[in-house]
Amino acid sequence: MPITHLNTPEPDPITRANTRTITKMSLFLPNNVKPLVPAADTTLENWNDQIDSDSALANAEFFKRPKGMEDRSVEIDYHQLADEARCQPSVFVRSILDQTPKPKGRYAFTSIHVVGPHESVKSKEAEKTIEALSDGAKSLRKEMHLHRMSKVGCSPNATPMEEYNAIMETASSLLLAKADRASLLIFVGWENIKMDAYAAFIGMLPFRGVQVALISRREMYGDMLRFRTPSGTFDMDGLASARMGKFTVHAVFGGLASKRVADKVRTWMPVDITSEQGKSNVVEIPFKIGGLCLPMLTHNGSCESALESLASLLKEKYPKGFTPIVSCGETCDALGYGQDMLDALGQEDGMLFAHKSGETYKRYDNYGTDRLFATINKARNGTAPPVILAVGGGVNGNCIGLIAAMTNADFIEVPTTPMHYNDAVTSAKKAFSLVVDDKILSKNILGAFYLPQLAFCVNEWLLTISSANAHATVGEATKTMNMLGVANSKVGASDFHNITGAVEFASDFTKILEEVEGFDNLVGFIENPATLKKKRNIINIGTKIAALRDAAVDVAAKEEKVNGLKSFGKVFASLPSMASLATVESDSDSLSESDEDQDKDLATLMDERKQLMRNFRASFYNLPSEKKNSILSFLTTINREIVCAKAMFLAYSDPFEKYRALLFEYAHTLGHGVEAFANDLYLKARRRGVDIPPEALRLHGQCVGMAVLWAGEMSKNLGKLTGEGFTLHQSFPYLFNRNNGFSFGPLRELCDELGVESEEFVEKVLQVVRRDNKRGYCNCGDPKKSVDQLVTVRPGKMLRSEDPNAEVRYLVEVDEEWQGDVLAKAFEGHFDMVADLRGEELKFIPTSQMRSLKSQSRDVARQIRSKLLDAYASN
Repeated sequence: MPITHLNTPEPDPITRANTRTITKMSLFLPNNVKPLVPAADTTLENWNDQIDSDSALANAEFFKRPKGMEDRSVEIDYHQLADEARCQPSVFVRSILDQTPKPKGRYAFTSIHVVGPHESVKSKEAEKTIEALSDGAKSLRKEMHLHRMSKVGCSPNATPMEEYNAIMETASSLLLAKADRASLLIFVGWENIKMDAYAAFIGMLPFRGVQVALISRREMYGDMLRFRTPSGTFDMDGLASARMGKFTVHAVFGGLASKRVADKVRTWMPVDITSEQGKSNVVEIPFKIGGLCLPMLTHNGSCESALESLASLLKEKYPKGFTPIVSCGETCDALGYGQDMLDALGQEDGMLFAHKSGETYKRYDNYGTDRLFATINKARNGTAPPVILAVGGGVNGNCIGLIAAMTNADFIEVPTTPMHYNDAVTSAKKAFSLVVDDKILSKNILGAFYLPQLAFCVNEWLLTISSANAHATVGEATKTMNMLGVANSKVGASDFHNITGAVEFASDFTKILEEVEGFDNLVGFIENPATLKKKRNIINIGTKIAALRDAAVDVAAKEEKVNGLKSFGKVFASLPSMASLATVESDSDSLSESDEDQDKDLATLMDERKQLMRNFRASFYNLPSEKKNSILSFLTTINREIVCAKAMFLAYSDPFEKYRALLFEYAHTLGHGVEAFANDLYLKARRRGVDIPPEALRLHGQCVGMAVLWAGEMSKNLGKLTGEGFTLHQSFPYLFNRNNGFSFGPLRELCDELGVESEEFVEKVLQVVRRDNKRGYCNCGDPKKSVDQLVTVRPGKMLRSEDPNAEVRYLVEVDEEWQGDVLAKAFEGHFDMVADLRGEELKFIPTSQMRSLKSQSRDVARQIRSKLLDAYASN
C-alpha cells in the first residue's frame, strides 16, 4: 500500500480546480483573505464568488445534503432450517454461513463463535445442534470457538444481575477469543425460548459488532424485532429511534417456514429545546449523526439557572413525570453535582448512582448493581419512566449510556468535562473497556450505538476540571486542527470534496488557536493555590456526606430484604459510593448513632458544601472581566468547533461503519500506545509504593496531543511535511504547552524512578500498536508495518493510499521502525518544547528554558494563524 500524495502527477478535475489562483478564502482576519459564508448558511450560491457553478468542485459531494436518512427501517429474515439438516453438518453450517448477512466490505466469515447453554440445562436438542456446528465447521475448515453461558444465567428465574453478568461474561469470552467484525456468532437456543434474547445482547457488545445468527426453537414467530430477557430488565427494541436502526440479530433459523420481517424505525423525537433557543446565556451547538439532529446546549449562566432550564425542558418532555437516575463518579459525587441535579429536577422519586471513576473502572462490574436494575424496573412498571442522566466525564457517559442502551431507557448527557461534551457525546458510542486485573486489554470494546435525548452542558461545572483535563481537551483539538485546517474555504472544500454534506458543518477549526489566552487563564485559575484549596475542602465535605449516605443506604438495604424495594427520597436513593472507602479525618466521629442525628449531620454538611461551592464560583466571577470572559469563550469555542468537526464527517455518513470518519483516529495509534504504557507505569508505581506526581498523570487527550507531534515528525522524516508546513503542524501542541501538559519529561522522571528505560518504553508502546484495530480495515500483511494517518504539505491535508479500502479512511502504511524512532526521541525529551516568537519568526524553545520566552501566547497564536492563512492562500 504505497503512500501517494493527493496531488498526483495527473490531477483529477477537483485538484485542477483547486490549482487556479485562489482569491482569498475563509472567515478570518487578514486583508488578503476573503470571507466565506458561515457554516450555518450552506447553499452553494453563497460560495459563488469562490466557485464557478459549473466547476467540478461545485458538483462535489461536499455540497450535497441527502434527504431521508432519518427514515430508517429494520428487517430480519427467518430461514427454515429443520433439525433433520443436522445430519449433514457441513451443509447445515454452510446454510447458516450463506444466509447470514455479511458485514460491509466482507464476503465471507473468518471465524465462527458458538454460544450455547450451560451443560446443566441438559437440552438434548441444543447439544445436538452444537455437535453439528462443530463437525460442520471442522469439515469446512472454519475456525470455531464454543462459549458456554453461566449456569445462573440460564436459570428461568435469574435475577437482573445474574442476567447482566451472563451477558457480559459471554461477550468478554468472545473478545478474548478474538472475535471481530468478520466473525459469525451463532447462538444456539433451547426449549426456553425466552433465552433467545441473550443472542441480541451478547451480539451487540463486541463493539461495531459481530454478525449474529440465532438458532431458535420457537414454535411461533413472535416479535423478531424486539428481544427482552426473562426478567424484563434488558430490552433490545430494534425500532427504538435512539438505536438509529442498528439491530443486532441478523438472521433467525428454525423449523418454521421462511419469512422476512421488516418495519420502520420510530421517528426520532429528542428533547425539544425551542424554549431555550435565542436566550443570551445559552449557546446551541449544531450536530447531526446519520441524518439525525442531536440537541446540544451550553448554558453560560449560573449553575442554578442552568439546572432550572434543564428541569423545565425535561418536564415538557415528560409531562406525567419521570424517574431520574443520576449517574456520577467519585469526584462529581463529592462536588455535589449529582445531588444538585437530583434536587433540581424536582421529581417524586429518583436515584443517585455513585461509582468509581477513571479508565481502569470503565468496566461492567462497576456499573451494574441490584438496586440500579430494580430502580429501572420499578420506574418502568409505573407512570414515571426511568431517565438516566450521565453527570460527569466521558467514562461515565460511555458506561452508563450502555446501561441505558441495554435497558431501553431514555438517556441524557450532562458533561462536566469538555472531552465528555465534544468527544464522548458526539460519537454515539457507549461502551465498556475489557479490563482484567486492573489492566486495560482493549478500550471501548464492549458497547453499542445509542443516542442521548439531549446533551446539556453547564459551563460553571467545567470550572472544576483538572489541568490535565483542560490539556486533554486541547490535545484532541490539535488533532482536529491539523487534520481539517480551514475546511470552510475553497481549499478546504477541495481537500474534503468527497465528504457528503460537509458544507453544513465545515468551519475554520483553527480559530481555536485564538482562544489560547482563555486556555492559559483557565489553567491559571485551576492551578491557583487558593482554587485548589477550595476544591479540596469541597471534596472533603463531599466525602463525609458520601460516608453518611452510604451508611443510611446499608441500613435501607437490610430493610429491603424484609420489606422489598422502596424509595428513600432524593438524598438516600443512592448506591454505596466508593467515596465512602476513602480515608477522611474524623469520619468515624461524624457518624451519629441515631437516624435523626444522621439526617441532621447530613443536612448540615450538604448546606456547608453548597456554601463552599458558592465561594468557589465567586472566586471565578471575581476575576477581571477580561480573564473571565476569555475562559468562557475558550470553553464555548473549543466545544463548538470540535463538535462541528465531528458533524462534518458524521452528519450524513453511516454511523456504524468507519469510513471517512476514521480520520478522527489521527494520532491515536501511538496515542493509545503511550496511554496504555502510562497506565501500566502508574500501576507499577502504586504496587511499589511510589508516589505519582500530578504533573506525570496523562489523560487520553494529552497522549493524543503528544502523538500529534510524533506523527508530524514521521511525516517530516518521510519528506511529506517540510518547511513551514511542518512548523505550523508542530506549533499547535507547542502553543498550548506552557504548562508542560504535552511534555514527556514528567513521565520520563517517573520511568527513571521505576527503572524503566527507553527500550522498554518503545517496545511496550509498539505492542499496543500491533494490536491496533485499524489494521483490519485494509490490507496490511507486513508484521513490521501498521496502519495510521499522516499529514502532508500543511495542516488540513492528509496523505492518501492507492489501496481503495485504505484511501477511504485516509490510511497509509507506517513502518514500525519510524514509530520506534520518534518514540525514542520522545523519551529523550526531543518534543518537550513550547512555541515562541523571535521577532517575526516562530521558534520552538525547550520547556526547560520557559523563563526565557519573549512573547505572549496570544501573539504567538496570531502569528501561527497568519502563516497558516498564507499557506492556504498559496496552496
